[in-house]
Amino acid sequence: MADAVTWQERLTLVDGFLARRAERGPSMSPEVAAAWATIVARRGRIRVGDLAASCGWSRKRLWSRFSAQIGLTPKRAAMLVRFDHAARALRAGESAGSVAMACGYADQPHLHRDVLALAGCTPGALADRTTTAD
Repeated sequence: MADAVTWQERLTLVDGFLARRAERGPSMSPEVAAAWATIVARRGRIRVGDLAASCGWSRKRLWSRFSAQIGLTPKRAAMLVRFDHAARALRAGESAGSVAMACGYADQPHLHRDVLALAGCTPGALADRTTTAD
């Protein structure tokens, strides 16, 4: 990583590392895999109770199994997937207001708080920083 010059090079190295590590790890239960696939397919816009019901599990069991096998709670995973979708939309030039609405944030300040917490900057700065990075 220290020799990588661009963020793309760093991300490629991290992706490779994570892929190799995942190959050596234990397999995921079908229920947890399905829950993850649902989170991704719904772009993070799903309630944990609905996710648990889709697996036939209680919220507590889903929370426990998902956390043990993924390393995040289902709620945190959904939040990060939703943020990823929002960040991509911001980088594509969409306005913060339209991104907030499309990504299921309660309002634009909610999007602003998540971007600030996860990226350390405002939505506008995230869009500017990522479009000119490299």
